[in-house]
Amino acid sequence: AIGGSLGNGREELKTLLNWMMPLFDVEERRDKCRHLLGIADIESVHNAVAAGVDTMDSSYPTKLARHGTLMTKDGLIRIKRGQHSKSYGMKIDVDCQCSTC
Repeated sequence: AIGGSLGNGREELKTLLNWMMPLFDVEERRDKCRHLLGIADIESVHNAVAAGVDTMDSSYPTKLARHGTLMTKDGLIRIKRGQHSKSYGMKIDVDCQCSTC
């Protein structure tokens, strides 16, 4: 696992991951999962995946949902805004078949 307070912002985290991830491509480390702890935002998730991180954990999606914001592949939807006051039954993601979408 890679984690803790890693970097002082998105760019520093990205730089650190780009430096660190090649170290996991040697011998016995090659087949191990690369897990990143405590991702704080969508841009950091994208940067982590691009750097080769396999899995991650974060309280960020839960915090967003608690305040009425949905994460979608097309960006954030803030369902508490007035424009969604009459959007009951609205499809969140037209390509998804889960009961929430």
